[in-house]
Amino acid sequence: MRIYVPLLPADIEVLRRAETPAGRLALASGRPAWAVTPAARDDRAGEDLDDLEYDALQDAVYADLEDPARRSASGARRLGVVAGDVSDQAVADASPTGGAFGVVMARGEELRIASLHVTEQGAAAIRADDTDPALLWFDVAELPAALDYLAEPAA
Repeated sequence: MRIYVPLLPADIEVLRRAETPAGRLALASGRPAWAVTPAARDDRAGEDLDDLEYDALQDAVYADLEDPARRSASGARRLGVVAGDVSDQAVADASPTGGAFGVVMARGEELRIASLHVTEQGAAAIRADDTDPALLWFDVAELPAALDYLAEPAA
């Protein structure tokens, strides 16, 4: 299953140090994520899968933006969401708390990273805007460049 996971500072350090095989990130049980589950597809029958995946990705960005533990961080910081694959059995529904696309890691598993998405704007600018934040897409092969861009303060 393809899931979208906001990157935590610890994740960024792990990816920078390549503590896991390239393109992989260990996710612990209980970690929130967002995905287009069968239930989400049923709720939005007739909608294009690409549109549903876009909505799940945006939900992950907004969840990161509103995370109370990280909200006090600099308003210039960019947000990063990793997209990748885990087994269907690794996730459980968390839609009551995570919105239509909310899931939670039911067990720890390694995420096979497909891409990294980084906001062009910083958190404060995203909060001030009423449209979905623009995201830059980085292939897993571009992970070092994506992490560098994520670390730069947004203008």
